[in-house]
Amino acid sequence: MKKIKMLKDKLSHFYSFSRVADADIAPTLERFVAAGHSKVVVGCSWCERLLKDAAFAKFLKRAFEASGAVPQGSHAPFRDVPEVSVDSFTADADSRYVKKHIELLKMLPAEFGVTTYTLHVGWLPDGVTQQEYVERGIRALELLVPTAERNGVTIAVENAFSPISGVDALKKYVEHFEGSAGIGVCLDVGHANINYRTPGKTAEQLRLDRIQRMNDEFLFCDGHMEEHLLPHIVVAHLHDNDGLADEHNMPMTGNVDWTEIFGILARAPRLASVEDEASPRGMTPEEVSKLYDRLFAQYARDIYDMKKVS
Repeated sequence: MKKIKMLKDKLSHFYSFSRVADADIAPTLERFVAAGHSKVVVGCSWCERLLKDAAFAKFLKRAFEASGAVPQGSHAPFRDVPEVSVDSFTADADSRYVKKHIELLKMLPAEFGVTTYTLHVGWLPDGVTQQEYVERGIRALELLVPTAERNGVTIAVENAFSPISGVDALKKYVEHFEGSAGIGVCLDVGHANINYRTPGKTAEQLRLDRIQRMNDEFLFCDGHMEEHLLPHIVVAHLHDNDGLADEHNMPMTGNVDWTEIFGILARAPRLASVEDEASPRGMTPEEVSKLYDRLFAQYARDIYDMKKVS
C-alpha cells in the first residue's frame, strides 16, 4: 500500500485550463484543492502565454498562492508559438526554438518551482532519415540540457508513435548524457497503449491521421514500453484509449491495464510526477478528482486481491 500512496502523492492535473477564464483560474484551483488534489501541471497553454505575456507569470503565481494549489511539472508548448515552431528539433543555438525553450527552463523553476519539463521531439520530416533526426535531437538537447541542469529541471522527452520517439530513440537521447539529472523520459501511458503490440493488431487498424499525413512509419513495441524505459522514467502521463487512437479519455474507459501499469510505474526509480493528461470533456474538478480517487482505490483492491491469491 505504501507504493500506491507514493504514486497518488505524485499525481497532478492538466485539466482544460486553456478554456478557463483568467478570473476563474484561482477558483478552479481551489476546487481541486478542496477535493484533495492540490497539484497542477503548468501545461502547454500556460507555457505559451508565459512566453508571450510577461505579466501572466505574476498573475498565475498569485492564483496558485491564493488557492493553495501547488505547481508540479510542466509541459513545453507543442503548437506554434508566434515566430517559433516548437515541435521541430533544431541544433541551431541562435534559433527561436532553442531560445524559447531556454527561457522556459529558466522561468518555470524560478517562478513556480517545477522540476520537470516534458518535451516532444516532433515528427520525422520528409527527406530526413531516422538516424539523422535522432542525431539532430541529440544536438538540440545538448543546447537545452545544461540549462535544465543548472536550474534543477529534468527535461522529460515524451514517447509518441514514430521511431524518433520510440524506445530505442528515447534511450539514445537519455544515455547520450551519461546519467545526467537534466534529462529523462516522459512515459505517456495512452501513447504506449497504442504502440503495444497485441494479438491481431495491425497498423492499418490505427486511427492516427497524423501518422498518415506525415508518412511516418508506425512503431509497435513488443512488451510494455514502461518496462523497457523503467530506469529513465521521470514523468508519466495518464489517459486511456482503445489501443487504436490517441483519444486522451479518462482512465478506466478504455483497455489500458491500470493494475499492470501502476505496478510498473511504482518501480520507476526516478519517477517524480504522475500527470492526469486526460481530456475532462466537461467534467468538473470534483468529478475528475473522484475518478482518480476511484482509480487508485481500484488499484489498491487489485493488489490486495492478488496478494490474497498468491
